Amino acid sequence: MNIRYAALAATAICALSAAGCGIADDTDPVVPAVAIDALPPVLVGEDSGSVTLIETTTRYGNITGTMDTTEFSDDGPQRQSASLTGIVTGDQVVLSANFPTGTTIFTGTLFGTTLTPQVPQQNGQIENYVLRPGTAADYDQRSA
Repeated sequence: MNIRYAALAATAICALSAAGCGIADDTDPVVPAVAIDALPPVLVGEDSGSVTLIETTTRYGNITGTMDTTEFSDDGPQRQSASLTGIVTGDQVVLSANFPTGTTIFTGTLFGTTLTPQVPQQNGQIENYVLRPGTAADYDQRSA
C-alpha cells in the first residue's frame, strides 16, 4: 500500500509542477531568459546615422557600464564613449551617460531583451532608439 501512495504522490507532484510552470505549445513566443530588473549585458543598436554599443552589469536593478557610439557625418565617423549608471524597475529604464562633454539622461522601456530608450536629438526631436542583444564585434563591424 505504501508504494501506491508514494506513486500517487509523485504523480501529483509532477502534474502540479508542470501545470505551475506552464507547458509551452507551438503558439508560445520564444523569448530568451533575462533576469528580472536587469538589462542584457551587451546591447547594440543602429539607425541611419549612428551605431551604439552598451555593455552593462545589473545588480539588484542598479546598472553600471559603458556606452560607445559612432555617428556618421560628412566629416567621417565621430566616436564617443561614456560611463553609464542607471536603474531598471520592471520594464522602465533610466540611464545616465557621462560623456567627456557632459551628461545625458535617457529614459526607456525594456521589452524582453530589447531596450528602447528615448534619445534627444540635436534638432530637439526625441528618437526611439532600439537596442538588441549583440556583441562588441557587431558594433565594430557596423561602425567601420
